[in-house]
Amino acid sequence: RLLSEQGGWLPLTASQLVRTYPSPTRWWSSNSHPLAAWRAGVQMVALNLQTNDAPVQLHDALFRGSGGYVLKPAALRASDRALTPSPPPKKAPPSTPNKRGSVTPGRGGSGGDRASCEGSACGRLSSEMGSLQREPSRLGKPLWPPPREEVHRTELKVLSLHRLPTRDECRPLHVEPHHAFVSHLSDSPRPPSGSSASVSSPRVAIELYAIGGFHAVARESQPPPEAQGVTRLTTAVAEGNGLNPTFDETFHCLAAEPHQTILRVVVEDEGRLVAYETAVLGSLRCGYRCLHLRSPSGTRIDSCCLLLHISIGSEPNTFGTVEELRSMVQSQRALIAQQSRDIAHLSAELSRLGSQPSTPMLTPGATLTVGRASYGVALFPLDEQHASRQHAGAADGRRRFTDPPARGHPSSYAGISSASAPQKRRQVMRPRPRPPAEPDPPPPPARARARLRF
Repeated sequence: RLLSEQGGWLPLTASQLVRTYPSPTRWWSSNSHPLAAWRAGVQMVALNLQTNDAPVQLHDALFRGSGGYVLKPAALRASDRALTPSPPPKKAPPSTPNKRGSVTPGRGGSGGDRASCEGSACGRLSSEMGSLQREPSRLGKPLWPPPREEVHRTELKVLSLHRLPTRDECRPLHVEPHHAFVSHLSDSPRPPSGSSASVSSPRVAIELYAIGGFHAVARESQPPPEAQGVTRLTTAVAEGNGLNPTFDETFHCLAAEPHQTILRVVVEDEGRLVAYETAVLGSLRCGYRCLHLRSPSGTRIDSCCLLLHISIGSEPNTFGTVEELRSMVQSQRALIAQQSRDIAHLSAELSRLGSQPSTPMLTPGATLTVGRASYGVALFPLDEQHASRQHAGAADGRRRFTDPPARGHPSSYAGISSASAPQKRRQVMRPRPRPPAEPDPPPPPARARARLRF
């Protein structure tokens, strides 16, 4: 059994290629669902493609248009999940016959050596798988898929169905390349009989299959909690109308992992599958879309389609499983606790800064020490005349240059006198030099003044 729900195989498939296949003793051609193997990170899942059942249909939907390779989610291929390979088993020493001539078990003979190697390999593999079963989350990492705060919502409005074949009719459309090679697996054209008994009464079913994560189908935009486990819903039956029945019903497909969730649209007639189509839910586009349907053998049906209207959105995740909700609550509690510790630390730091005395102001007679030099500080108030000149210059908006006060004058702001500074630092703070004033023009001569008189 794959331990995908507990994440037991995730460390193994993150570092090694794993292939699963049906038992060789089986003679039935049915398939098991590959979802469990994909959820465990298995890279290759062998299927019987001659039987086009639901597992093969899901396989076709996941790998359609990919060229055969699909990238696994990042959490399933993370290097920190990889299982550390065990060291190779030590070689057994050469065989040594005992006194009776027999070979010591496990030491001699090719068969004994082969058996010991096989036994050690099987024991190592069983011990590794046993440890994975006992400690599924021993790496300390959250299992895939992680809990999501929002879920992807796809609104499907089933409008109408067009040209569904009758019960005895077959209209295959052989356009895909494999039809030329496996024609015996494709349908053969068969015209309708025209009897009234061949008229179908179809209904449409919407199904969701998820590799992992929450998924559900609901009829309401805000489904109730009891709609959590619903993954299949059907429309009403169109009695006796397989040509162009109208349904006009809306379904809401919710998925936490839309790119790992497969949508399967099935058309049934009296409980029998007559047409279907599958697609990855995250690959759907908005607007009116025409879904080309396939026959039960997987061949497209000529001119048979389902008209849909698709809208895409998201909503808060209030549906997760108990484990997901518990994990989300624990992460939220851890975040709240961390924020509370940060707030307490900042509050203590703020209180410490508030309790410290503020920086003292310089007082007259104080000593200012800068490096190895000490300076005596003397503070003097402004005189009224100097202050009035400053206010007058600010009032008329012009910059005025005043005479710098002399050293030690009562109108100076602050004078720093050297107490123990070297001679080269005697004048540390100098007033800004006054720009040279323009000299007054000389008075005119006396003769010029006389000539100007009238």
